Amino acid sequence: MSRHFRGRRKQPFKIKLPKETIYTLISTGLILIGGLTLMSLSRQGAFLKLIFNYFHSLFGWGILLLPFIFLSSGLMLTRLKWRVTKPNVFIGSVILLIAAVSLTHAGAIGGQIWQSLVDLIYRPGAVLVLLAAVFVSIVVIFETSLEDILLGLQAVFNKIKSLAAFLKAKHQEPLFRPKATGFTVKGLGAEEMSSKPQPRSRPVPETPAPVIANKIGGQAQMWHYPPLSLLSDFSGTKADRGDVKANADTIERTLDSFGIKASIKEVNYGPAVTQYCIEIAKGTKLSKITSLQNDLALALAAPQGQIRIEAPIPGRSYVGLELPNRSLEIVPLKEMLAKKALKEEKSKLAFPLGLDVSGELVTSDIDKMPHVLIAGATGSGKSVCINSIISTILFRCSPEEVKLILVDPKRVELTLYNDVPHLLTPVIVEPEKVVSALKWAISEMDRRYKIFAEVGVRNIAGYNELSGFQALPYILIVIDELADIILYAPSDVEDAITRLAQMARATGIHLVLATQRPSVDVLTGLIKANINFRISFNVNSMVDSRVIIDSPGAEKLLGRGDMLYIPPDQAKPTRIQGTFISVKDTTALVDFIKKNAVKVEYTEEVTQKFKAKLPGQPGLPQDQEIDELFEEASRVICQYDRASASLLQRRLSIGYARAARILDQLQLAGAVGPSEGAKAREVFITNADSFLSQRGSNANSR
Repeated sequence: MSRHFRGRRKQPFKIKLPKETIYTLISTGLILIGGLTLMSLSRQGAFLKLIFNYFHSLFGWGILLLPFIFLSSGLMLTRLKWRVTKPNVFIGSVILLIAAVSLTHAGAIGGQIWQSLVDLIYRPGAVLVLLAAVFVSIVVIFETSLEDILLGLQAVFNKIKSLAAFLKAKHQEPLFRPKATGFTVKGLGAEEMSSKPQPRSRPVPETPAPVIANKIGGQAQMWHYPPLSLLSDFSGTKADRGDVKANADTIERTLDSFGIKASIKEVNYGPAVTQYCIEIAKGTKLSKITSLQNDLALALAAPQGQIRIEAPIPGRSYVGLELPNRSLEIVPLKEMLAKKALKEEKSKLAFPLGLDVSGELVTSDIDKMPHVLIAGATGSGKSVCINSIISTILFRCSPEEVKLILVDPKRVELTLYNDVPHLLTPVIVEPEKVVSALKWAISEMDRRYKIFAEVGVRNIAGYNELSGFQALPYILIVIDELADIILYAPSDVEDAITRLAQMARATGIHLVLATQRPSVDVLTGLIKANINFRISFNVNSMVDSRVIIDSPGAEKLLGRGDMLYIPPDQAKPTRIQGTFISVKDTTALVDFIKKNAVKVEYTEEVTQKFKAKLPGQPGLPQDQEIDELFEEASRVICQYDRASASLLQRRLSIGYARAARILDQLQLAGAVGPSEGAKAREVFITNADSFLSQRGSNANSR
């Protein structure tokens, strides 16, 4: 026994700290050094004087930049997603410090680098290299490019030039000035303006943007792009995510209790949900984790009582667990429009969808979709999404570039856009006019295809490029409630939407269809087969979710802009918190456009050229004998808003056979619907006199 104990080797004592703890200690140390360096500038105290003398001897005046460099390097090791925590800020700051102190021969380091460069490439070469290093540091810090810097310098130069011209003109202003009748471009008349190439869609300006010429209403006019300052600054609170570390430990312990070895490798802070990226051991089936969805929701005390598991995360070897935040973070449209990704988007129909679970901006382009299908229950954010799309187009495009046809059967969501020059027709609220607008779009599509064939191009982009300017505008048709329209005239609406979805992409005509009721009688198989881009907000049941995105999950969304979307090139839905624009901001945008634009001239044939065929037969044959009580029967069914043989028997004092024959004639004329057994027939007319007069005019025309 004694020999056994003598043979054992003494194990060294080791302390193994988690990686996150080590990062925290290093980060705290770097931030502390930065704070002490900043305090040393006061040179109060022996230790602070020692720090100041040491760094001042190395960098000279560059000691002023050291606190920021230490602070950014310390924050870079944290999980914070601030701008200052990005690695490019730290790297660019170090390059800037070294180049600046070398250029000014400051400190021992600056003097040594300067002398080395002078010995190698002489003084002018050394200055040129160090100036290039300063320029590179600015590019790295701000993640910009030479083109952006030159454009910024050009914008500053133009502002200075315009300010000088304004001051000069103010001193030379005459006492009497003729009243201005409109905006024109100097040196160009109305005829020259129409042949002048129109500029492409430009990024949304922070300040009132320069104006461009447009020919509206037969006159050459100047189009003012709305500035972002119209939108109010939203000071919303950040999302309340609870204790993230405690939730991560709970997930690992819960999975371990069910025999699944897993660890949290990453946490993504989204505006609506917090995504925990789980790495599972090899050999573990994903079905084991997805089946524990309710158990994990119970262990985490999920605010909504449910969580969503994405297994796996597309493009990554992790399983994503999305836990709803205790409070949502609003994603304002103003901030999204100001982002660089959207400013660099050249497409006229690009718009921001919102922020994904990682807090990254997701943009989309209707021109590439090429049509959109949106579904969501009341209050889920569907109408706000539509307003965001329309507002983005108003910010980025002139009326010569994009035209709109807006349909709002509810009469409350889109009617505030009336009198905007982008509209082809006033906001349509009557279902019968919608059918005419869709048929007009089909005729316009056919006309454009004929034009393309004559000049030998394939699509609208090629035609506009061949013309040298925006010869044909894009046309965007937005229908806020598809169910009301498609139930009014099912065959006409479905046929028109299907034909446009199949063929209208190349001609620049696109559809945005939204509905509260994603059922199979509204979103038919033909419509779904031709519109691959889907957006689903919170719906009432799993059945509705399967109709709109062909999979469950939309019934578990949180509402208020929380959405799942599937682009044509993606098989699984992506979760996004949609952008938000208030009614106040929308009204301010519309008022600005109305104030700075000329009077709108609508295209009347959009809603008047075509008529809808009501359910039933198209009309009475010309040689059929009409019952003499036909007109009186029409007034009876309008008065009681129902049609049945028994009603006509009582009110007209006739027999059943004659009453049934009159009903058949009313059905052939399109006044009532087909028989539904014992139920009364549906009445399609509201005014008997107008119906009879219209029928008489149709008979005379035949």
